[in-house]
Amino acid sequence: MTATGYVSTTGDPRKVSKAGDTMTGDLVLNDSSPDTTLSAASKGYVDTAVSGAQQTSPWVFDVTAAAYGAKGDAQVVADGAMSSGSAVLTSATANWPTSVVGKSIAVKNAGATGVTTGIGTVLSRQSSSQITLSFTNASGGNITGAVVIWGTDDTAAIQAAVDAAEAYLATHTYAQVAFPPRGYIVAGALNRSKSGNGQIVFGPYAMTAVSKALEFAGVGNGANVRTWLQTVPQFGGSCLISFGVYASTSAQTADINAHGNPAVLCGPNEASGYGAAATFSNLMPIVRNLAILTTHSAYGLTYGAANFWGCAKAHLENFGYGTAGTVASPSTDYTSPGTFGTGLSIGLLLPAPGNNDHVVADNISCGGGYTYATFLTEHSLISRYMALYCWAAIVAVGNYAGSVGSVHAMKVLSASIEACTHELMVYGVGSGGVGPIIDIDQLSTESGTPNIHASSSAAAGGALGRVKLTGLFTESGVSTTYPTGIELVDGQVPSPIKRKTGTFTASPIDRVLICDTTAGGAFTGTLPAADFCPVEYVFKNVGNSNLTVATTSSQLIYTSSGTGATTATLTTGQSLRVRALYNGSSWGWYAT
Repeated sequence: MTATGYVSTTGDPRKVSKAGDTMTGDLVLNDSSPDTTLSAASKGYVDTAVSGAQQTSPWVFDVTAAAYGAKGDAQVVADGAMSSGSAVLTSATANWPTSVVGKSIAVKNAGATGVTTGIGTVLSRQSSSQITLSFTNASGGNITGAVVIWGTDDTAAIQAAVDAAEAYLATHTYAQVAFPPRGYIVAGALNRSKSGNGQIVFGPYAMTAVSKALEFAGVGNGANVRTWLQTVPQFGGSCLISFGVYASTSAQTADINAHGNPAVLCGPNEASGYGAAATFSNLMPIVRNLAILTTHSAYGLTYGAANFWGCAKAHLENFGYGTAGTVASPSTDYTSPGTFGTGLSIGLLLPAPGNNDHVVADNISCGGGYTYATFLTEHSLISRYMALYCWAAIVAVGNYAGSVGSVHAMKVLSASIEACTHELMVYGVGSGGVGPIIDIDQLSTESGTPNIHASSSAAAGGALGRVKLTGLFTESGVSTTYPTGIELVDGQVPSPIKRKTGTFTASPIDRVLICDTTAGGAFTGTLPAADFCPVEYVFKNVGNSNLTVATTSSQLIYTSSGTGATTATLTTGQSLRVRALYNGSSWGWYAT
């Protein structure tokens, strides 16, 4: 191939890669078929001859570039051993080199009760199988088979790349922080220099200026889920591994009250007034193909993965997060998810109520270990969501931390929730006492007792929406902590018709109750509390004895006579259809 009109400083007309070369006239590709003539008068050319090299766009900031220097050298073993009170760690498989000295390290089960994980650095190396740490085993006993993660602390390097991306954003509208597929240790302290409370932080952007987008981009599917037989945490592809954990519940509470919820990735947050009273940073964080592991703590004292509460909008795709625990026996990391309720950790906070109507999450996996897996907010749309081993799997936010009350709905197309104490929780009341409004097209669970919880009875009562339950749940185990306006639907049956032969209380997923009073004689079917209940119940007596329909808390049933009573009697063949209504002073059941 010869370039006509090309002037090379080397005199070689075939070479278009030399600094100082110039191009004039037309570039004629004589050996192409068909021949193509390209005007080259104002074109620039980049040499990409180096094998494996990629052209670097000015808006991409690779954390491993020489200017920033992230190593991404995290390693993990599952055979760590420490004696009680000792700083010596041994492992038959780690094969520690001399360069391990000074690396950051986390040893699960070497922390104090509830904290669980010991965090520090490697002080010295005795051999490839023995090192001495900056902390001692504080668990109160000897430990074996411990998960150990170590590597270079990349906090400063990653923050430098983020800072450079934000400098670029000063005169542009998009920048990307790129993470090649490695495990990056983030062991730095919480940084509050940009109106947030995170290990990696980005700053506020004026609502009056053009909206900016900052993308955190990895390689591989960050939402990849560990199996129940894995003996080490899941961190394939691009993964940030945080070594942040609070020393106690009081320390966690004090920091959240003073500086807002902590996270590995954190924008401007609630403690600085962002996300409160409809005040936002005019930035859309984008997280794509990235995973974040945080320190495992049995009491939920870990940092969150991402806090976007103060951002006007957010977009997440193929994103996974969870603590660095394991499920495979003999691990007990996730056997008691209720203990995560001791703390206040929030795995993911989406933009606060009042946001800019662009909150999208596509393919999200929470591997567990948090008090609250996700704070879901108005305008949010999640296509696929999985949450395991948390105290509350989905938290629908009415208001929180000074935010405005939720007005608009939120939607989840498909949710898979296992081994969580509460499948759904409502936090705070929406605007004017109504909301939040949440629809979940399918919530699949393996819990025998799926539950809707709430931060208060007012929050539960103001909530609206519809949730279809599927999976391995026990129908009689479905419950709500408080009366709620959220309708629960049994997705495991073609029609919600149940046959009853003895005394029962109608559940949130019941609808039509066929009561056979023949074999066992007369019995009673009790309605749940009418308060805010969205369900219409139908009772049909198909037996030859009487059926009594009773109420909860002395609420009244109003039949066609207009006179309320705490019970209604159905003789053979009679039916009663009732709906909950509020008459201005009290709740009751009204025949329709």
